[in-house]
Amino acid sequence: MTAPPAFGARNESVATRRNASEWTLWAVALSCALHAAEEFLTGWQQWAPQALGIVMPTATFLVMNAVLVLVALRLARYGWRRPALSLIVPAATLVNGIFFHLLPTVVQGHRSPGVYTAVLLYLPFSTGALVGAARDGVPPRAILTAVAAGTLLMTGIVLAARGWTDLAPVSP
Repeated sequence: MTAPPAFGARNESVATRRNASEWTLWAVALSCALHAAEEFLTGWQQWAPQALGIVMPTATFLVMNAVLVLVALRLARYGWRRPALSLIVPAATLVNGIFFHLLPTVVQGHRSPGVYTAVLLYLPFSTGALVGAARDGVPPRAILTAVAAGTLLMTGIVLAARGWTDLAPVSP
């Protein structure tokens, strides 16, 4: 009996299987860029203080989203060779789409900025990446590890942004 691979370690047995759904990782990465553009153009920064308790300066918003896109592109390159890493962004964007766009839209009774790309891109492509990984033979443990890491990452980012907002000086 062999030990399971470490977090993010290569899993050569998966690399030799079908990789039919790896393209969804690239779709998620592109979705991150389109989602940030929709949020920026539809007033996320004005909406977020009331809806999420987050105040984010434009420069911070742009830098954080640029980093997300770059990380998503980098991790997409790993594909199913390192699924515990490559599936973190799809897991995080799925959490983002459901809990920080779709749910607030339903609860508040009006659209949240970013809800269109969340529903039309994040939900199908992120779900497709996770389900496709399972269909392509990615071990369930790697998928669950990525889902846990992505959920913690997205939740941590939102909580950190809220904490940062709470620490920011209040303008007169």
